[in-house]
Amino acid sequence: MKNNFVKLGGILCIVSAIAAGVLAFTYEATKDRIALAEEMASSGPEVAQAVIPGAASFELYEDTALVEKIKSENDKFVELRICKDDSGAELGYGIRTLSTVPGYGGDIEIFLGVSPDGKILGMKVVANSETAGLGSKIKEPKFQEQFIGKDTATEIKVSKSNPKDDEILAVSGATRSSKSITSAINNAMIIFTQYLKK
Repeated sequence: MKNNFVKLGGILCIVSAIAAGVLAFTYEATKDRIALAEEMASSGPEVAQAVIPGAASFELYEDTALVEKIKSENDKFVELRICKDDSGAELGYGIRTLSTVPGYGGDIEIFLGVSPDGKILGMKVVANSETAGLGSKIKEPKFQEQFIGKDTATEIKVSKSNPKDDEILAVSGATRSSKSITSAINNAMIIFTQYLKK
């Protein structure tokens, strides 16, 4: 009986070691592809078009000293990109940031497109854990279009009804999600105003 337990234990150890080896090999073989897929999902052509319509390129901002300065002074800032058209002319900035007010499912991460003169051109929700069918409506064009054209000089507020010029209408039943994404947008606007506005 004791020998059977020892045999089974030995077999289990061998199977576990083989499984671990296969998993390690699979991870090594696919990690670059996974990283590329994640990069494309968060900053590929589709994201560039949503952030600034007409953008042909979405390049990392070259002034790394400025990027590091922003990171050191704003802990919700993620990255900065420059958007250009087919001819290479700059269309504006893609500012990636987290919300400063948590949503129902935690922080919301966005890319906000801002023109050189400080107008919101577009946006893309990169990551969120909001409730499907409710808070997740922050990703719908109808909600996001409220931000387009707003000036970065004025903080945007959330209203439950009859929004004024400096307000947007919250998603019905998802005020917390609406306030969270608006805080991310306001943070991106602050970054533009403090560090990029000429």
